[in-house]
Amino acid sequence: MDSEQPPSIALVVLDTLRKDYFDKFFDWLPGIRFENAYSTSQWTIPAHASIFTGQYPLEVGVHSKHLYFDCPEPALAETLADHEYTTRGFSANPNLSGHFGFDRGFDTFESPLDLMHLNSDRIIDWKSFVDESSHSGLSMYAHGVLKCIFGDCNTVMSFRSGLQQVLSDNTYTNPGGSEEVQNWLTRQTFDDPSFLFLNLMEAHEPYWAPDEYMSVETPNLTHSIGDLVFEDEPNQTKTNPERIVTAYECCARYLSDQYRDLFEQLSAMFDYVITVADHGELLGEHDAWNHEHGIYPELTHVPLVVSGEGLKGKRDDVVSLVDIHTTVLRLAGIDNNQATQGQNLFDTNSERDILTQYTGLTPWSEDRLRESDTSDDILEKYDEELYGIATPDGSYAYQTVDKADVIGEGIDEPEERIQRLVNDLTVRNVESQDDAIPDDVRQQLEDLGYA
Repeated sequence: MDSEQPPSIALVVLDTLRKDYFDKFFDWLPGIRFENAYSTSQWTIPAHASIFTGQYPLEVGVHSKHLYFDCPEPALAETLADHEYTTRGFSANPNLSGHFGFDRGFDTFESPLDLMHLNSDRIIDWKSFVDESSHSGLSMYAHGVLKCIFGDCNTVMSFRSGLQQVLSDNTYTNPGGSEEVQNWLTRQTFDDPSFLFLNLMEAHEPYWAPDEYMSVETPNLTHSIGDLVFEDEPNQTKTNPERIVTAYECCARYLSDQYRDLFEQLSAMFDYVITVADHGELLGEHDAWNHEHGIYPELTHVPLVVSGEGLKGKRDDVVSLVDIHTTVLRLAGIDNNQATQGQNLFDTNSERDILTQYTGLTPWSEDRLRESDTSDDILEKYDEELYGIATPDGSYAYQTVDKADVIGEGIDEPEERIQRLVNDLTVRNVESQDDAIPDDVRQQLEDLGYA
């Protein structure tokens, strides 16, 4: 690498990937592994707000009560763009869309469906195929399948495009993104220096992977918020919880294989690749599922690896997602005068406590509770803010809905230490926005168990 040329950097978020499943399937990934990395939250929007600003969700006012990334602080991509970086982003998660403001600072910001459109020359035009076909009924669909397999097209994208157009129910779900990105990258020329952000969803519900990976049938959405299970909806948590756990594991293994190929591309194109999860997932621990409530360690303890020439080994420092912002700017050689909670991952303060936050129910979780005739007392209980703390010795303590005490070992005066961190926050007071969510975004959120 030219010593005068700023490095190119890729930041990859493996959405919803638990630390223990990362350790099980991603032992092939080279780089420095941060064994005690913590998210700032239990779900996507606030966690990414921290990655992009180096601050806690309440500080920038981007969390469950305000979903829009509209804080006055510059986003990471904006700062990089101001320093002559080419910035490109891709998100398979509809929560991280231009509608919610997460495209700030990116020269281009894509989604899987965008890439299907951009690569339309390699995708079957199903409307034209049906109009021009000399076959009908099952014979027409059989010929369409053969065209996908043997035609000069992208087979997987063509199948998905066909499913999206012919299915009238919700059985078509958003692709995880890895395959789409790999195809897209082969067509890109990145100007130096470049910054690339990716969010991949293979480990997220509905826990789907190709047949060769799935040892069980893909389960229905779990229809739960923490340990609250909705009896009036189809629910696998009651009938077959083992199937959910197995399906998640199959998806984590699939993601590992997909990311191995993608990482090979990225490492050839970028000087540094940062791989991290935004949060984990509950798989029956604490009688809870999903990631819509709580700050249990299964949700907040995340994998984090920085890959690059000469980088290897393990670090036991307690670090946070807020540190990614500072680290990227330091790697880029950019002096950052912005107020931040973050530190350079390669030079972290071993005496620092880390805060984790649950900021209350999302609008769709609250709607689901109200629709299920949940009492106001229960709704208020699950809407209360919760906090956790990770300490320099690697201990973690966290509040629960009962709030009787903090659960965790090895931390002296955890409540007092949590409260000190909370008191030090400069909270941005925001009002919820009632903007209508576009139909296409809402449909994608519903497919993932949200809206």
